[in-house]
Amino acid sequence: MTYVRWFGVVFGAVAVAIQPHYPSAATEQAAWFFLIFLGLGNLAIWGALARISADRDLARLGAATFAFDALVVMGLVWIFAFQQPYVTWGVLLILPIEGALRFQLYGALGAAAAIAVFFVPQSLRVAHLHAADFDLTTYVFVVGLSILIAGVAGTMAENWRGQRRAFMQQSLRLSEVDRLKDRFLAVTSHEIRGPLTAIIAGVDTVLKRDDRLRPDQRVSLLEMVSTQGHQLARLVDDLLLTSELQERQVALHPDWTELRSIIDQATEGAGGKRRSHRLEIFVEPLRCHLDRARVTQIVRNLVENAYKYTPDRSRVAVTAGTVTGGVSIEVDDEGEGIPPERKDQLFEAFHRIEETAAGQDGVGLGLYVVSQLVAAMGGRIDLASSSNGTTFTITLPCPTMALESQRLEVVGGEGHVTA
Repeated sequence: MTYVRWFGVVFGAVAVAIQPHYPSAATEQAAWFFLIFLGLGNLAIWGALARISADRDLARLGAATFAFDALVVMGLVWIFAFQQPYVTWGVLLILPIEGALRFQLYGALGAAAAIAVFFVPQSLRVAHLHAADFDLTTYVFVVGLSILIAGVAGTMAENWRGQRRAFMQQSLRLSEVDRLKDRFLAVTSHEIRGPLTAIIAGVDTVLKRDDRLRPDQRVSLLEMVSTQGHQLARLVDDLLLTSELQERQVALHPDWTELRSIIDQATEGAGGKRRSHRLEIFVEPLRCHLDRARVTQIVRNLVENAYKYTPDRSRVAVTAGTVTGGVSIEVDDEGEGIPPERKDQLFEAFHRIEETAAGQDGVGLGLYVVSQLVAAMGGRIDLASSSNGTTFTITLPCPTMALESQRLEVVGGEGHVTA
């Protein structure tokens, strides 16, 4: 708009200079005054734009410049009322277009309303200068045309704004996808390299030094290879499930199964992340109509997460039982808690808390997979965290059936203690 005003200054100066006659010298002076006022005002606006960067200040400056433009345009139209009316009122139609560019439909309609109000005294002035009656037909035509232009320009501006917003959101999504891709490649390659290196080293050792290995050493190496292999398999499972979740193609296969067997399988699968934690398990004797594999994956990821982010020899407890309309599974730890500023990102893909008790391991898919699977099952996740520890509570709707009496199992470093 700054360059448009400069064009207006030049065009107006030429028009005022070639005007053959004026009703009075004061009218000519007023025309030059408004052109000078427009030029000086444009210089001030140009300087303000160079110093302002905040969105709120830019919005205020935009409103002020719109009012300034309206004042100059109406002033020039008022001065040149002695000309043919069709020459002067046509300049007013600039205002709805500028209003649409600045404030979309509301700005264009506001400019049209201002024209409707201004054109009443303007029409009376034209009638007085030409010794004629108030030209109602011209008034209705000008106001109607300004409203029409305001509607068209405002609607186009609204559509353009909506498309611009959609393109910006799409650009942000693509940028986020690109960022996640880079993060995925970096983190996943690191996580795959570790187990693969251990597996290759273990197999090579058994192949090349089998005759020098004691039986217990050979068993230890094979157990290590098996553990790392299972870790890779779980990583691949999480990656495949993440792809299915993003494509909304997750298939659930619920069946009657014992809740205790689900918890046992999940905690056993998470054992690779366990160091010297004290694991406590309390499971109400139930049969549930659930997808056993998916629920096992949920609990395993939560227990692994508890192992990773809690110190050695701390307590990790898994409690499962019936609630109204389904089952509740709670995983509680004695870690330092989750920073409040990271809770909102906790269930995002490839997000992880940087510092862990066992180092910076994990792809950052565990809690994302948990949240998406729980949502697919129609369940709910509740999170409570403080400096004394963190508790994840999963509630899943399902039919249940009670079994025999319940028991508490404490799994320590020396073995199992059941009460």
